[in-house]
Amino acid sequence: MTKINAKFGDVMDLLRQLEGTAFGMADGVICALGMVIGAAAATSDPKPVLLIGLVGGVADAFGNSIGFYISQSAERGVQKHDLEKGEHVHTRLENILNGAASFIATILIFGVLVAPFALIPIDMAVWTSCILGVVMLALMGAYVANLSKENPAMMAFEYSFLGLFGAIVSYLVGLWLGGMLGLR
Repeated sequence: MTKINAKFGDVMDLLRQLEGTAFGMADGVICALGMVIGAAAATSDPKPVLLIGLVGGVADAFGNSIGFYISQSAERGVQKHDLEKGEHVHTRLENILNGAASFIATILIFGVLVAPFALIPIDMAVWTSCILGVVMLALMGAYVANLSKENPAMMAFEYSFLGLFGAIVSYLVGLWLGGMLGLR
């Protein structure tokens, strides 16, 4: 029985560490797609898209990691207050590791979604980034669904739809602003 409890504890520890990674990935995909797709719609020059994507990625990564750390620290305070319920209390180390995982995941996602704008023509880069982002969100949705014993196809579709919706809105805003500012 002790071995089973130890294994269950190991799995739960791993899942707690993935919180920051999952948050950084999801937010990274949605923000990166919005930034690069919107910027690409505003201009036909890939240089501003790269600049916006890279600077935005660093800013978003810091925002995610610091925000996640603060959120988990606040949650830790509530958990400590309600300790008698027997729930897990986040440790300071978990909070720090999740914040770091969120930062790294966001930076990696931005790198993947911005890279096409440095490598291929801008029109093709838009489609490549969209496809990569939607695939990443679908895989994340299916993974989360498996963890929570829900329908993987439905959650993959939901995550993909939300990311694509954000990209489309950003594209339309970029087109509008690009026209207003005379960038196209």
